[in-house]
Amino acid sequence: MAEQRRVLGDEARRLVLSWARVRGFTLVEVLVGLAVVALLALIGFPAMGTFLQNSKLSNAAASYYSGIQLARAEAIRRNVETQFVLTNTAITTANLPNALAPSVNGANWVVRAGNGPGSPPPAFLPAAIEAKSGMEGEASAIAPAIQVLGAGVGATVFDGRIRFTGFGTPPPLPGGGNEEYVIDISNPAAGPCGPIHCRRIRISQGGQVQSCDLSAAAGDSRAC
Repeated sequence: MAEQRRVLGDEARRLVLSWARVRGFTLVEVLVGLAVVALLALIGFPAMGTFLQNSKLSNAAASYYSGIQLARAEAIRRNVETQFVLTNTAITTANLPNALAPSVNGANWVVRAGNGPGSPPPAFLPAAIEAKSGMEGEASAIAPAIQVLGAGVGATVFDGRIRFTGFGTPPPLPGGGNEEYVIDISNPAAGPCGPIHCRRIRISQGGQVQSCDLSAAAGDSRAC
């Protein structure tokens, strides 16, 4: 009988012949984990929001910069006055280059070329070289976040138009020198310049187009 009871021998106490007990998470451990994740999210969300707003501002500035560069290049190529124009006129307007109304804080921009010699030209080609709506990428068409404001430098009077002659320079001023302009791009809805990297595009008397960061400290290569 004893021999029959020991049929399995030493294997009778092996783990493979027993049920393993699997332990999960307790409710307290789950709640602690969720609290840690929530805390990290609260810390990171503001920084992420500022980063996204700065990226949006940077993309908008790049759009205006490329449009101004295009206007200058087309002026040289066509050898006629070409203008980069800020406007609130819808870019879907028929005969847009001649129908638009320039504005110093226009949300949209248009590049138009003169239809004949003269400065300013008597009329513009009916088809815009390029046009872009300031509403692109905006969450609200009624109150866009990106704000644009152009101005003249020195004796230059800015009315919403940045003009380039066939030489690729702004037109001359009556008192000497050429016109000079700046366009400031900001995002007041996201915050003041500083944490938000406001941009400035400057068009010099020689026609050079430069972009800088109004929030950068003096000595920074990005500073204005």
